[in-house]
Amino acid sequence: MDIFTDIKKYFQENLDEPSYQKWVESISYIGCSADIVFLGVPNASSLNWFKNNFGKRINEHLKQSRNLSVRFVSIDEDECESITETRSIIKKKMESNLQKKYTFDSFVQSDSNRIAYSFAYSVSEFPGKSYNPLYIFSDVGLGKTHLLHAIGNRIISNSKSLIPVYLTTSDFMNEYVEFTRMNKRPEFIKKYTSIDVLLIDDIQYITRWGGTSEQFYYIFNSLIQQEKQIVICSDKHPDNIPDLENRIRTRFEMGGIADILPYDLETRIAILKKKIKERKKIIKTDFIILDEVLYFLASTINDNIRKLEGSLNRLLGYADLKFADKKDTTLNLAFAKEALKPIIDITKKTVTIDTIQEFIAEKFSLKTTDLKTKNNSPKIALPRQIGMYLAKKLTKSSLSEIGYRFGGKHHTTVLHSIGKIDKLMNEDSDFLKKVNSYVSFFSE
Repeated sequence: MDIFTDIKKYFQENLDEPSYQKWVESISYIGCSADIVFLGVPNASSLNWFKNNFGKRINEHLKQSRNLSVRFVSIDEDECESITETRSIIKKKMESNLQKKYTFDSFVQSDSNRIAYSFAYSVSEFPGKSYNPLYIFSDVGLGKTHLLHAIGNRIISNSKSLIPVYLTTSDFMNEYVEFTRMNKRPEFIKKYTSIDVLLIDDIQYITRWGGTSEQFYYIFNSLIQQEKQIVICSDKHPDNIPDLENRIRTRFEMGGIADILPYDLETRIAILKKKIKERKKIIKTDFIILDEVLYFLASTINDNIRKLEGSLNRLLGYADLKFADKKDTTLNLAFAKEALKPIIDITKKTVTIDTIQEFIAEKFSLKTTDLKTKNNSPKIALPRQIGMYLAKKLTKSSLSEIGYRFGGKHHTTVLHSIGKIDKLMNEDSDFLKKVNSYVSFFSE
């Protein structure tokens, strides 16, 4: 039985029906700290009635049954203590640990994360009602933690009573060890079974210490039974976490599972543009960053959004030091490579669509912009088709990405171009040697 149900049952057993309906039906559950239950009453008159008639008795009851105490709070802010102040009291005892910068608005949506975003947003709107627990998994640096914080921040903005708590599994384990060391294990359980929303990261580490896993299992079940929301993030699907007990695995799978896939080039560029917009509110110099720089970053760092953001921050920081007194400075590709030498091995041939276009333009005495035009003269069309062929063979870019980078061509045009180069290579041995030499250049 959850705390609020227990309290209402106590009042029902100790009041006649008219009194119960008049006084108890209007109270609401605000939240619970480690040892205090906060209940909202509609006005100062109700507050005085509860304090005078039941303050001592309800506290004695809860002290015996749950080792808790009750604090009645008027939610009429003009007459008594405001609910915001009450939440502040609770937060002093249990911090949410949320980072305000991570919101749904600052999260870049794409096909790779649309399901995870949708599930997470639904949970933030209807905690405990839609997907409970919600389990999100992906490789490192793709936005799981961002979504965890976004859920918590939106719940706080939507509700004056619910308090979400974010922590990593390592935090959970270390805290459990500390409570155990001080012989306060029951208080640890009480703390986590009384929160409203549990947002826990890196759950794959829960199997490292058996005792922690057992306590988590108990807390998990207690929160689910109380219809309290749980959101779990991991770098693995539950089925792929080694040594995870089946009873825990099945509970992870009972609500909703969503994955985040690696982002395509366009999404990585969109993320960079959003980060640049956010950074402009912080740095004073308004740098102009050429598209070739964004393409270089997004093409070179394609597996980790955190690393991508870190590289952008270094680039902007480097530019801020070098051009602090200049306005409207343009950051080009050469400058980006100079700034990012410690992070990206520039001497190593990084095969991107940019480097392929630069190579083809040099070989055929063209400009890279020529390869992106609508000009279909043989002088430009054939080099462009070779460039598309190499992009498909030497990078992980999709047909749509390649078409986009070669002037917004449709993916069927890219497919046709690749087919034409294949045909020419089969029919002309000299052409075959030439194209193979281009491939070898990038493979050295």
